[in-house]
Amino acid sequence: MTCSSIPGLRHYKYYLALSLALLLSAQSASATTVRVITSLGDFSIELFDDVTPGTVANFLNYVSSGRFNGTEIHRSVPGFVIQGGWLTYNPTTNNLDQITVDDAIQNEFSVSNTRGTVAMAKLGGDPNSATSQWFVNLADNSANLDEQNGGFTAFGRVIGDGMTVVDNIAAQQRYTLAGLADFPLINYNGGEVVENNFISIAVVVEAETVTAPNYFDEASGQLRVTVDAGASGLATLAFTVSATEPDVVIKLDLSSVAVISETVDKIATFDTATGRLVLPELVVSGAAAFSNLVFVLGDAEQLLFTLESFEQI
Repeated sequence: MTCSSIPGLRHYKYYLALSLALLLSAQSASATTVRVITSLGDFSIELFDDVTPGTVANFLNYVSSGRFNGTEIHRSVPGFVIQGGWLTYNPTTNNLDQITVDDAIQNEFSVSNTRGTVAMAKLGGDPNSATSQWFVNLADNSANLDEQNGGFTAFGRVIGDGMTVVDNIAAQQRYTLAGLADFPLINYNGGEVVENNFISIAVVVEAETVTAPNYFDEASGQLRVTVDAGASGLATLAFTVSATEPDVVIKLDLSSVAVISETVDKIATFDTATGRLVLPELVVSGAAAFSNLVFVLGDAEQLLFTLESFEQI
C-alpha cells in the first residue's frame, strides 16, 4: 500500500498543494504587462515584477514619464537582438537626441536570456550600469549573455504572437547612422533620412480587463481561473497547458497566484477532499464556450490537473 492509496493522506496532499500556492501568493503579484507600439506593429511584454523588482520599477518609470514614447529602435543584429530606449528623432534639427536617463541600477540577473526575453543593455565591464536601453533576444543568447558582465538582466518576455512583430523589425535593412552601425530603417532609398524612415515606438502599461472569472487568455496561452478553495481561501490563478494527448493536462503557475477578498459570480471551486477543480463556465474569445469543466489534481507535487469532463455551450 502506498501513501497515495490512503484516503486521509491523499486528501491532505491535495490540501497542502493548494495551500502552498495560496501562501506563496502573499509574496507574489500579478505580472504587469506593457504594450510596445511600433511603426511595424505592436507587441506585449509581460514583466517579471517579482523576480527583478528593481529593474521593472526602473523600466516602468521611463514608461510612466513618457520618455520611451517617440524613441527609435536604434540597433538590430540578425539572430541576436533588437534594441531601443535611448534615442529620439528631432525633426527640427534633423538630429537624434538622447533621452534623459536616471541613475544606473543594480544588476538583477536571474532569468536566462532565451528567445523572446527582454533585457537591459549596459556598459561593458560594469554590471551595474543599466539605465534606459533595453533589448529583445531574437535567439537563445544564454551562452553569451548569461555569462558576461555579471549576466544581462532579463526582466520580461514577449508574449502571444508578439515575436512575429519583433522578427519583422529585425528583418529590416540596416545602415550606419550617426556613427551607429546596425541602425534599422524602413522605406529608405538613400539621401537624407526623414522621420518616417525610423522604427519609432511608444510604450504603455496595459490596463487589466476583467472579462470573466474563468477565461482562456489568448495573449499568454494561459487558462485564468478565479477559485474558491474553501478554508484555503479565494484566489486568482493561471494554468499552462502541459499536455493535450492522451488527456488534457494543465499545470498551476505558482507565480500567478493572487489572493482576493471577495467572491465573484460563476467562481470556480476546488474541493480539497477530492482534488477536483470545477469551472462553472469558461470564456474563450469573449464568449462562453464551455460549462461544468472538471479537472482532477493528479500530481500534487507538480500541481498537474487532468481534465475529467466538460460540456460545450
